[in-house]
Amino acid sequence: MSEIYFGYFRAPFFYVGFVRLGEEFVRVGFYRDLGEFEEEVKAGYPSARRDDGVFRDFVEDLEAYFSGERVEFDHPFRAEGTRFQLEVWDETRRIPFGETRSYGWVAARIGRPRAARAVANALRSNRLVLIIPCHRVVRKTGEVAGRGFGRKVREYLIRLEQASR
Repeated sequence: MSEIYFGYFRAPFFYVGFVRLGEEFVRVGFYRDLGEFEEEVKAGYPSARRDDGVFRDFVEDLEAYFSGERVEFDHPFRAEGTRFQLEVWDETRRIPFGETRSYGWVAARIGRPRAARAVANALRSNRLVLIIPCHRVVRKTGEVAGRGFGRKVREYLIRLEQASR
């Protein structure tokens, strides 16, 4: 059985928490505080241990990204989901840094042009943010969907990327 590691990074107004199973990321998420992340790790990955060394490359990418550099988070990962979710996530990974696409655009690209709502639901289930850059998928009006903390983070990331182009 592979070792499970976790770590976190302090972003401007939130934390990026991450979990790796062996060499593959299985969780990258945004959190208001460390307690929220630690509870998720305890519940979902009880044998995980913190080891900052195994995340050195990822943390360097995060530092560069949040400093305004263009970064592609091309790290090994394991995404688990339905066939539809995997298709949505795969197409979302193709959206270039600093650009956005609509839910309908993603739906059309995977051959399901009337499945924009299903695309939104698949992206809501994304457990590998930044690696699968779901923040780059917006409403057809260009507006970021959602509300509260998640929306605030996505809007921030879109502005950061567009300023870094």
